[in-house]
Amino acid sequence: MPRRAKPASAGSAATVSDLENLLAGAAQGDRETFVEIYDRMAPRILGVIKRILDDAAASEQVLEDVFAELWRESRSMAGSGVSVAAWLTFRARSAALDRSAKQARQGSRRRESSRDLCGMLAWLPDAEAIRRIEQRRPLLAKVLSQLPREQLEALDLVVFGGRGEDQVADQLQQPLAKVKAELRATSRFLRHRRHAVVGSWAVNI
Repeated sequence: MPRRAKPASAGSAATVSDLENLLAGAAQGDRETFVEIYDRMAPRILGVIKRILDDAAASEQVLEDVFAELWRESRSMAGSGVSVAAWLTFRARSAALDRSAKQARQGSRRRESSRDLCGMLAWLPDAEAIRRIEQRRPLLAKVLSQLPREQLEALDLVVFGGRGEDQVADQLQQPLAKVKAELRATSRFLRHRRHAVVGSWAVNI
C-alpha cells in the first residue's frame, strides 16, 4: 500500500494532467507514480470520507481501500479520459456511505461495487471538465453561500450523509413536506447556476 500522505499545501495541488499522466505510469506497474497520486490526493479524499464517518480509524481504512481499488483498476482507467480526482471522490463517497450504513445497522442499502463504477466511466466527468471546475472553485463557493442555511444543511445531509428525505426531516426536526420543498428549491437553484460553475458537464449526484 502507498505510504501515508504528506499534508498538501494550496500551492501543491495536483493538476488534472499530472494525475492522468501519473495514472498512466501506475497502469504500467510504476509504484512510485502511484504513490505520488496518493500523496497529492489523499488529504482531500480523506476530507470527503470524514464528512460521512465520525470514526478516524474507519475513515483511514476506507481511504486505503479506495486507493487500493484505484491501483487495481488503473489499467482499465488509464487512457479513458476520466478524471482521477472525480473517480476517487465518487468512489470514496460510495465506500464511506456503505461503511456508515453497516456501522449504523440500517439494513441493506443499494451500493455501487467497484465493477459497477468502472462500468460507469462514461458518465464520470473527464479531466478537462474537472480542470474547469477547479478554476471555478471560488464561484462554486459563492453559489453555495447564497443558499439559505436550512437548504444547505439538508443538501449536506443528502450528499455527504446519504440520508433520505424522511431521515433529513427527522434529523433537522422539520416537517417532511418542508424538507421536500427545501430540497426541490435547492435543486432548482443549483440547476440554474450549474452551467456557469461547471461549463458543459452536467451530473445528477
